[in-house]
Amino acid sequence: MQSALNIILDIIKTLLIIDVMIFVHELGHFISAKKVGIKVLRFAIGFGPKIVGFKRGDTEYCILALPFGGYVKMAGENPAEINAEGNIPEEIEGSYLNAPVSHRALVAFSGPFMNIMLAVFAFAFAYMIGMPPRLGTEIGYVEPNTPADRAGILRGDKILSIEGYKTKKWDDVREGIAINPDKQIEIVLLRNETEKKTIYATPERIEGTEFGRMGISPPMAPVISQVKEGSPAEASGFRSGDNIIIANGKPINHVIEVVNEIEKIKAQQKSIDLVINRNGENINLNLSLELDESGIIKSMDGLSFGQIVRLNPIKAFGVAIPETIETGAKIFQFFKKLISRDVSAKFVAGPVGIIQITMSVVKTGIAGILWFGAFFSINLGLVNLLPIFITDGWVLLMLLIEKLRGQALSIKRQVLIQQIGITFFIVLFLLVTYNDILRIFTNKF
Repeated sequence: MQSALNIILDIIKTLLIIDVMIFVHELGHFISAKKVGIKVLRFAIGFGPKIVGFKRGDTEYCILALPFGGYVKMAGENPAEINAEGNIPEEIEGSYLNAPVSHRALVAFSGPFMNIMLAVFAFAFAYMIGMPPRLGTEIGYVEPNTPADRAGILRGDKILSIEGYKTKKWDDVREGIAINPDKQIEIVLLRNETEKKTIYATPERIEGTEFGRMGISPPMAPVISQVKEGSPAEASGFRSGDNIIIANGKPINHVIEVVNEIEKIKAQQKSIDLVINRNGENINLNLSLELDESGIIKSMDGLSFGQIVRLNPIKAFGVAIPETIETGAKIFQFFKKLISRDVSAKFVAGPVGIIQITMSVVKTGIAGILWFGAFFSINLGLVNLLPIFITDGWVLLMLLIEKLRGQALSIKRQVLIQQIGITFFIVLFLLVTYNDILRIFTNKF
């Protein structure tokens, strides 16, 4: 019963996150349209039948049955529509099509712009709450008998590029490896801060997914960042700031080494001997390895490793702005890889895939939700700026053509373009949804 309730709550949280992104996008269109004098007939969140709504002035505000999407309907926006008096859109009072090109361009651009601004605020609030630091490309651990180990990659190496794409942060390294399962890739390393080396390795496919792995991790000292109050980990004797230096007689330098030592013996014995350095003093701790129903070691429940960075508002926004720019650049880089076929279209998620990813994110806490919300909002903004059918980017392209020609395309041509665009998006929607469903049934994501 509790599990079913948790799933329902996760679904509600997921839909709320998605709808906030869409609401902010449509709010941008709405505000700019009102500002330049274009009549807004409807501001809707969702699609399908109306659940609830009200009218104020010329505008109807409503929530629709399907909580995925939304739109702003402006007077005379649809070139195919003819009103009851037989007037074409240009003749309707406050008509979108009758507004100057600059006003219509502002309306089109405002939606994506609001998504970018939302991302800045979401990143900033995530860092105020507390986020892991953005790590560089130095390798802190190489697992034995993995592609990285066989290729000769060493601890301390810094990855400069993967397949010709520069890597500035660990996220770049992880993504460059993840999108190339079972494919030989070129990796440029910096060793000992002076020696450049080019190596070739083939990431192995992670079982049950479409992603690759090499067996490398960034530096992560085995220092406990947080012990939840009243948790089994606290009862076991762990305290925040503890540094695990020895596990079953073996010196420890990385969190993964602790995990590996536990994995080796948890099936054979009931406990592991640890030596912890606490405030300069070494403490011996015998840790029980009993597992709960989900396979988690009971005595370590409530334990967190890894540094958490909490910034004041000024520093948080100082980090959030460049992070938004860098994330946007990475998204464009992904589009480039799609076009050049350096990455498979299987990694593109549709509505079902987005919901699936978001449902996993809502379990990570407020900071994780905010960070993902920022990433998703940037995606929504930038995809809408691409000059493909029906997007805001396409509208901006048509407005540019209108400005250069000195007149808009004929109503007949605009209707034809709109029909082609709708058909294109229906086909695209079906393709990405097919990919999403296939991933669910094949358990690959």
